[in-house]
Amino acid sequence: MKRTYMLTLAWLAIGIGIGIGSSARAASTPTTDQLEAHPWQLTRATDAQGKRIDALFVSGRAPYTLRFQPGYMSELNLCNQASSHYHLQDDGLILESGIRTTALCINPKVDAQERRAETLFHGRDTAPTLALDDTGALVVRNTHGDTAIFKPAPLPAK
Repeated sequence: MKRTYMLTLAWLAIGIGIGIGSSARAASTPTTDQLEAHPWQLTRATDAQGKRIDALFVSGRAPYTLRFQPGYMSELNLCNQASSHYHLQDDGLILESGIRTTALCINPKVDAQERRAETLFHGRDTAPTLALDDTGALVVRNTHGDTAIFKPAPLPAK
């Protein structure tokens, strides 16, 4: 009985180890080619406590979208449009020399969305990290503990 119990524990430990290893391997650091292949639409966002960040989702509006192009990252479907030079440093996203339009956001929900989006990428702390999960979604994490999931979207029609 004792031997069976020990073997069961050993197999359980191996199974847990395999599970941890496979989920760790499932996420990978994206390349610039992967980032620039298509726009990325926000589908889920949570704060450090795991609570949904409601301000990032405004009913009746197109989702908050990122568009990476050679050397630039644009933030779309907010009240104002923004673009910054970007480069990757390991799994960190470094944004520099950003510009933003300065339209007045009349809708308070859209204004709140824009202000909350600003904290995802443009905090005063270290750069947010990027990963591609096993489904191909872009996972953004900032130093405040926010996590945002962006799914690939089709390129706009020309």
